[in-house]
Amino acid sequence: MSEPFDGYRLRAVPPPDIELIQVGPGTPGGEYLRRFWQPVAFVRDLERPLRVRILGEDLVVFRDGSGRIGVLHLHCAHRGTSLEFGVPLEHGIRCCYHGWAFDVDGRCLETPGEPRRSRLKERVWQGAYPTREFIGLVFAYLGPPERRPAFPVFDSYDVPGHRLMPAARFTLPTAWTRCTRPSFTR
Repeated sequence: MSEPFDGYRLRAVPPPDIELIQVGPGTPGGEYLRRFWQPVAFVRDLERPLRVRILGEDLVVFRDGSGRIGVLHLHCAHRGTSLEFGVPLEHGIRCCYHGWAFDVDGRCLETPGEPRRSRLKERVWQGAYPTREFIGLVFAYLGPPERRPAFPVFDSYDVPGHRLMPAARFTLPTAWTRCTRPSFTR
């Protein structure tokens, strides 16, 4: 039986709702969120390839020499090396390990070390996602290609006398909770 101010005895926490909190590939929450364009990086951070983790996937975001932005699976399709150490090319990115090059759409462009007549590069693809640069952010669509929606541009993005600027939110782990605080930019 409960008494007034009996919070100490009545503090049971319900178990987490797995369908909502898991967002990796193949989970209900993850598959739902993959149907929308997700912000994955700040444009200002693309001086070199950037490793990111979003919706349970490890990815690399980069800008090639022609200005295109790519979002690829982090590990090279050849030997699994991290493409965060890759070298951006005029078109695509080159893996630092064996030099294989991939375009922003995942196509393999070069396979150094293979015989001259080898057609291996025609059969190799790196996992890739479509991107969109908008107001200083890189957005990626991580869902099924045939279900990709148009990139949403809302009227609230164009308010006379105002300029949209991206800002970061950092997660600070603590002993008792996870809290967020805004980071302001000038």
